Parts: sequence; C-alpha cells; structure tokens
Amino acid sequence: MLRKEHAGYFHSSRATNGRTEALDAWRVTTDSQNVAQVMARQLGGDVHGIENSPDGRWEVLTESPAVEILVSEVADGVIAFTLLGEAGIGAFLFSSDMWNPEEISRMSVVGDSDFARCELRLMPIEFKTRTGLTILYILPSIELLASGV
Repeated sequence: MLRKEHAGYFHSSRATNGRTEALDAWRVTTDSQNVAQVMARQLGGDVHGIENSPDGRWEVLTESPAVEILVSEVADGVIAFTLLGEAGIGAFLFSSDMWNPEEISRMSVVGDSDFARCELRLMPIEFKTRTGLTILYILPSIELLASGV
C-alpha cells in the first residue's frame, strides 16, 4: 500500500472546459507553494494557484516531457518516487492504467537498495485510423535505468 504522505502528483493530462487534454510535458500539483516553486525551477514552467482541486492547491505546467526519478514504491499501477537530486522535498505519485503488470514489476526494488533509477517520460505516438485520420496520442512511459541504486 502506498504511503499517504507525499509532496504532490505528476499528471499527463488536465481537464479543460470539461474535456480531458493530453499534455506533452508534465503537470505537477501539490499542496505546497514551496514544492511548486522547486518544480518550476527544476522542470521549467510557472506556478499557478488552482481552486477546488482534489490533487492540490498549486500547479505547474512544466516544460519537461521527461524526468529522472528514483522509484521507491510500486502498487497497482501507481508509483511513488522522488526526483533525482531533489529527494529532500518529498515523494510524488503518478498512476497510469496504460502500464502492463510486467512493466511495473520491473520497477520493483531489486538488490540492497530501496530505489530504482528510472526515466518517466511522455512519449508522442502517431497512428492512422482505418479511415486515414492521423491521431497523436501521448503515452506515459517509464524506463528502468538502474535498479538497486
């Protein structure tokens, strides 16, 4: 079970005018303005206040489609992680129903360490429908860079 204490959430989309909008760079939400400022400084973007959000009072629409992270916990398609070099601000959460169980199990802790170094990325994928329409889809992906860090 993932711990309830966390610095914030990473998102691959946002709601705009009642519709879900896929993003090509990470969106971070948090209850801490200080954490939001660190995210904006590290990943680019500006800090914005948000009202009535279940994910936090502050948001950063970053300029980064990829971040290096240290995964500390994995459960039911949700990962808990810290940003490489910014462990002091706390752990973040990200969930995706797009990952298969094998992909997530590779992120499990291996060796004597409690962490696996990974890259969390938003990958643009283009495909054509049967009618010839080109669709751009943004797929969240996670790549194991080193286990037992």
